[in-house]
Amino acid sequence: MKLLPISLLAVKLCLSATLGLAQEVNTEAPQEIVISANRLPQAANLVMAATTIIERNAIRSSQSQSLIELLSGQLGMQLAQSGGQGAQTSLFMRGTESDHTLILIDGVQLTNSTGAAGRLELIPLDQIERIEIVRGPRSSIYGSEAIGGVINIITNTDVEPGFGGNISVTAGTQDSNNTNLGLQGGNESTTLALNLSHRETSGINFRESGSADEDGFENDTAALSLSHLFNNKVSFLANYSRFDSSSDYDDGNVDIESQQLSAGFSFALTENWSSSVRVERFEEENNDMSAFGTTKSQSKNNKINWHNALFLDDANQFVFGVDHIEQKLEYASFGAVQTDTSRDNDGIYGVYLRNAELAELTVSLRHDDNERFGHQSTGSFAIGKNLNQSIRAWVSYGTAFKAPNLIDLYVNFPSFFFFANPDLQPETSKNIELGLQIQALGAQWQANVFSNDINDLITADATFTTLANAQKAKINGLETSIELLLVGWTVNANLTLLDHENQSTNQELLRRPNQTLAVNLARKFDDFDFALNVLAQSDHHDIDPVSFGPSMVGGFATTDLVFGYQLNTATSLRLRIGNLFDKDYQFVDGFYTLGRSAQLAFDYRF
Repeated sequence: MKLLPISLLAVKLCLSATLGLAQEVNTEAPQEIVISANRLPQAANLVMAATTIIERNAIRSSQSQSLIELLSGQLGMQLAQSGGQGAQTSLFMRGTESDHTLILIDGVQLTNSTGAAGRLELIPLDQIERIEIVRGPRSSIYGSEAIGGVINIITNTDVEPGFGGNISVTAGTQDSNNTNLGLQGGNESTTLALNLSHRETSGINFRESGSADEDGFENDTAALSLSHLFNNKVSFLANYSRFDSSSDYDDGNVDIESQQLSAGFSFALTENWSSSVRVERFEEENNDMSAFGTTKSQSKNNKINWHNALFLDDANQFVFGVDHIEQKLEYASFGAVQTDTSRDNDGIYGVYLRNAELAELTVSLRHDDNERFGHQSTGSFAIGKNLNQSIRAWVSYGTAFKAPNLIDLYVNFPSFFFFANPDLQPETSKNIELGLQIQALGAQWQANVFSNDINDLITADATFTTLANAQKAKINGLETSIELLLVGWTVNANLTLLDHENQSTNQELLRRPNQTLAVNLARKFDDFDFALNVLAQSDHHDIDPVSFGPSMVGGFATTDLVFGYQLNTATSLRLRIGNLFDKDYQFVDGFYTLGRSAQLAFDYRF
């Protein structure tokens, strides 16, 4: 399959620019810290995993309408949205299944027991302080779901003593508007932050074959964070967030209420040993009202975790912990019969990190004891080295798994002659990867080559009356990125190439484009700033929504423009024109996407 011409052109431009007019990248910039990779703070250039960090300023500057738009241009991301804002979206990180990526909010797992992945489309960007993306297997640290990777969405704000906040208002096409209020304050020992947001749009018509009406979306969110430092050895942190949304689709409506809560104490047991105890709760209630009736589901996850970080010396660190999770599902739909509602899982994990002159080493092991399928062990191994002052390389191997969801285990549909399978086993994977980081020719380069074998994929069996661990897939990939400063312009470009196959059918996996390119150009002119974003994808296989036979969705390229103006130190305006050339394209066969759009945002900080 040939790469899109625009992809080739952009890559050539980036390469030629680097060899020509490139200026030195500022190597004295503050070092990025990654926590999600190994569950302890690490400098990003020491993590032997493919990582992407999106900070608050980058989120604001992008002026993306949603988290889906923001993630679409990131390395290794393939997102398939079935319509406009609020439509259900599938994330295929590195080509893995849509439920193979672990989604966290402030460390709380958004695990829906019906099988749906975390609803990224419901999380407002205004409440996000930082996003950490770790690509590649992480089950040996987090347990189930992290076959493709982990996305940790962090809402915690570093609150300064005193009182402050922000107000932002955005209005745009499709009668869209977004209002956000953030308040924060505290003293040297106690801080409190509150964030409220309302978002709505009249939307677009989602489906080609449906009724030609607009499918609207409305979402209200609230987030609260409290921290208290008792002394220099004991601290407390609690986070709470809630999403209430309503999404229209042809002849139907989906109402979702979601809550996430975490609270815990951290202790400095010794100078070298820190420990924490934390409880988490995730709850989601989903009411889907369609022409065929109403489907109601309620998922609840309760978790307790004891986590420890032990610094043996300057070169050796050890992380270990245990967690217990209880999952529950209550499901009611026409013709559905539920046989059981819950299961428990106990996990124990450990990570050893060594940073020595000869080589860097990371080893992690985890064992899960699940009430339903029994025991599951996973592990990973990574070794790397700075070859010189400019080149760093590492190689890793890791295993991961995805537990069957509760609806596949316990919910029968006898009216449709389809039955759950309580004997399902986890889906498993083995991944090998090579990473390379280079600072040369005035630019920062990264490249990751990986091969992922996924076995025991859950699908309908040969009789089409139940489910079985009957399929396997192989995904090979290359991710490469470049960042440089070019005559005053910041240039970021990343390219994801995939070669994937369902080895049980000898067909490519659905809705995974083989090539994805994202290019960002940005520059600041005194109080003005400007950004241009290009996203290009190749064609991909899908299912025809009418005949249910195989189909092909064409490739596309879209361009977004963002203009910003800083009125004063506290007030700014930003204008975003999305899909500048009004490109007609689709992610999912038979479902429309947003044409040219515009949003004007006002932000005031106090």
